[in-house]
Amino acid sequence: MKKVILDPEQIRICRLLLALGMDREVAERQAMTLRRHPSFAARGDRMAVFAYRESEPGGGDRAREAWILTAVLGWEERASALALDCSRTALRGHLVTASDRYSAEDASALRAMVESFEPSGVEPEPVRETAGLPMILGWMAIVALVLIGLEIARRLMEAS
Repeated sequence: MKKVILDPEQIRICRLLLALGMDREVAERQAMTLRRHPSFAARGDRMAVFAYRESEPGGGDRAREAWILTAVLGWEERASALALDCSRTALRGHLVTASDRYSAEDASALRAMVESFEPSGVEPEPVRETAGLPMILGWMAIVALVLIGLEIARRLMEAS
């Protein structure tokens, strides 16, 4: 298997998904998919959090997500609120809830696990090529040539 080189943003998103609790292989594939999305630059973090929530049966735990973004990954309040699609006030409420459940030791242990992540080079799933205009024109030309050839052959058969 050839090694796939991941870019830093893709690794960052994968680390986010791992910290949230997604399986390593699934997180790597999801990070590849999200990185190719046209609006990744503006909404990559939010898309990753939503992808995690969709993969969870209960839809995720907002307090845990807020704690991971701020205490474990060290994100600023605004960036965390944007990624979680909530206000800063709601984020602070989530953090108050999480402070009863998690300790500083929990944060440092999870941070060490996330920082130790090295990409395994999971191959991206093959992408089906969509038939664009040049491809369609090529097929139309082939069909036209076959039809012209058949018409010439029919006329030669009739003439003889």
